[in-house]
Amino acid sequence: MPDPAFKPIDLEHQKKFERVDQQAKFAVDPWHAATDAGEAHNDELAGPTHEAPPTKFNIWEMRAAYHAEVAQVDDLVGRILDTLTETGQLDRTIIVFMSDHGDMMGDHGLLYKGCRFYEGVVHVPLVISVPGSPAQGSVSNALVELVDIAPTLLSLSGLEVPKAMQGLSLDQMLLGNTSLDCHKPYVVSEYHNSLRFRGSRGSRASMYYDGRHKLNVYHDVGIGELFDHKEDPNEHYDLWDSHHHRGLKYDLLGRSFSAMMLRSGSGPERIEDY
Repeated sequence: MPDPAFKPIDLEHQKKFERVDQQAKFAVDPWHAATDAGEAHNDELAGPTHEAPPTKFNIWEMRAAYHAEVAQVDDLVGRILDTLTETGQLDRTIIVFMSDHGDMMGDHGLLYKGCRFYEGVVHVPLVISVPGSPAQGSVSNALVELVDIAPTLLSLSGLEVPKAMQGLSLDQMLLGNTSLDCHKPYVVSEYHNSLRFRGSRGSRASMYYDGRHKLNVYHDVGIGELFDHKEDPNEHYDLWDSHHHRGLKYDLLGRSFSAMMLRSGSGPERIEDY
């Protein structure tokens, strides 16, 4: 597991997100979190473990537990693959291994979960195995979303993909008919009051990423983030308030709005003009 993506500058940056839901209500140095964060939480947020921010952080304990969880998943996936092999089904089974959005694990001084779009949270693993595919064993750097999985499975199974379904099938890429590094020009992610705990505000936010620039908008609180992955792959330097990047920010805001509209449900298919 890599070390947390952390620089001291992150501590100051996180202060402007006090009105954005996050289990860790402030940033800490992840290597000293067990001693730095102990008593700084507001007492009014105290409550059951799953409803309130933790009162003490121990990065080493968290990382050990995370390693244990990964080892358990690895063992269970291995058991599934062994069973498919033993029953003669491996060569006619499409296998998808994926993850949901995870824990901050000390990145940028944050622990646990919340309304944020750092790479450690949104850049999740996706492994797909299609029997007989010439692309088997390849690695792709294409922009892909989890909503692409459903149309992919339908297409590979020979079933029609509903026109109103979100996502773009990966079938042609997986079958070796198109480039492995080009699927779609951008990806988006959304957070809609997904984390509820005592003191939460019901945060809503959206992310737009084109492979280089990432724009995060935290709705109704008047703040956002802009990162340049070419110059700053670990997302330490926020360009949202930079005068030199104002034009880029407004351009990305327009693109983000268009992307959200294009992915919105279009309703039932029209069967007659009127």
